[in-house]
Amino acid sequence: GDIKDVPSLLSWDAEKEQDFFPAKKLRDEPKEAKTEQDEEFSLWMHQVQIFFTTKFFPAYQHEKVLREKIKENRIRDAELAELRKIKDEELAKFIAEREVEEAKRQEAA
Repeated sequence: GDIKDVPSLLSWDAEKEQDFFPAKKLRDEPKEAKTEQDEEFSLWMHQVQIFFTTKFFPAYQHEKVLREKIKENRIRDAELAELRKIKDEELAKFIAEREVEEAKRQEAA
């Protein structure tokens, strides 16, 4: 799942294209029409390659990073909530002890 794992669309050559689209060989179009179609196809492939490399793949990678950060933040928030809970319990215990001591002092007085 990394950008480096995806082969570049620029490496697509006419021979692979003809193997992928064997129907092109069967058409009886003039040579000029084929070259114009080839140019259009090459332009389209280049535009698709630009879209994937500049928009789609970076956006996908960014989403993966954000998902990972969200997981990390949730873990950190859970740890902080646990620490706050422990501190609150300790504070409540301390306050209760103080109140007990204060009550004993008042009784003694």
